[in-house]
Amino acid sequence: MRIGIAGAGIAGLAVAWLLEDDHECVVLESRDRIGGHARSVPIWLNGKQVSIELGSQDISADVFPLHRRLLELLGYPGEQIRPIPASLSVRRSGAVEPFLVTPADGPTEHPRSTVLGPAWEALGCFLEHALDRYESGDDWDVPLADLVEPLPVPDDLKRDLLYARPASLFCCDIEQVKELSARVATHFYVAASGEARWQQLASGLESSAWALAAGSPRARIKTGAALREARRAGERFELADAAGERHTVDRLVLAVPPPAAGDLLAPLAGTGDLRAAMASFRPVRAAYALHLDPLYMPPDPAHWASSNLVTDGVSCETSDWLGPVHGVDVFKSQIVKRDRLPRRLLHRADFQHFLITPATVRARRRLESAQGAGGLYFAGNHTNGVTSQESALLSAVEVARRISPDSARLRSLLAGQ
Repeated sequence: MRIGIAGAGIAGLAVAWLLEDDHECVVLESRDRIGGHARSVPIWLNGKQVSIELGSQDISADVFPLHRRLLELLGYPGEQIRPIPASLSVRRSGAVEPFLVTPADGPTEHPRSTVLGPAWEALGCFLEHALDRYESGDDWDVPLADLVEPLPVPDDLKRDLLYARPASLFCCDIEQVKELSARVATHFYVAASGEARWQQLASGLESSAWALAAGSPRARIKTGAALREARRAGERFELADAAGERHTVDRLVLAVPPPAAGDLLAPLAGTGDLRAAMASFRPVRAAYALHLDPLYMPPDPAHWASSNLVTDGVSCETSDWLGPVHGVDVFKSQIVKRDRLPRRLLHRADFQHFLITPATVRARRRLESAQGAGGLYFAGNHTNGVTSQESALLSAVEVARRISPDSARLRSLLAGQ
């Protein structure tokens, strides 16, 4: 069969890669580059070139086992996987000293001073209760506030730590994060019993997008050619792309953000419920800067952590110190709410994310029940899980299972899962 795929992020490219041996794919991408939220920037510093992530960055065999298996199949050697001595510092806006600096999760040569006390105890209490709820599996439809509010933790620490930390991770305000699905909001902290090991890919996650494309020679991948219109032609689809070319395909996979998917569904009869599901996804803006000046870091370098949060009680943004991973002092910072921008700015990028609330989880279930109906499929990190690279890959696997269940690549990817 001929498969049309809208979107050349990890999900769309993984669908093409999984179907490579059995079907012909045409992948239509609106931007002039592939990779979606995987966006890596090569930087030459201190006599060495490193790839720094502007978008998605962390990987983990504990939390994202399918994604790690994909990297193995794509041929990444073990030395490409660099461990992160993960740690956290949290300050209130205007304060000089952090009220929390955690121990590093792994060896680090940087001299550090921890700050524990009540905040450390509050974090431990939160993680213990979150793990209990997570293992019960009943918290997809439970908002984060239902988990946090009953805890025996002072209100200021609930606001400035327990809510602020996931607010920075999901690029939303503190009031918004209270509405997130508790399972989504806590997944990164407790999915591996609270002891997940985190790494980064030395060549950058964007390289995995290129590896997927290189491993799909039969697929035709067009950049700068967004899918503009999809119409049914009997049991097939007629597609028109932004470059003026038309394509006839047997199956259509929408691996694009919900607003774009909703627009593409509009001309297709009987998709009202699907369009309503897409409209349930609430977008939030994210902007990141790579820079050399430690503008948003604690004044005392002994308090520097891999993630450094500053909260004003309304919002919270982080500055990631990449020195422990790459050996050079480069910082990746959220800059939507900052009152000052870095002086030594290397790059910046803007992204759009979607809040996964209990209402969104219910919408995703509607999409799942409609997968494959009339030859139409949905993929992307918003369709399942916690909006990660693992979520994107899982969505591609679900599509491939329905289109080509005997795919050798699918069997290889799922081996041991």
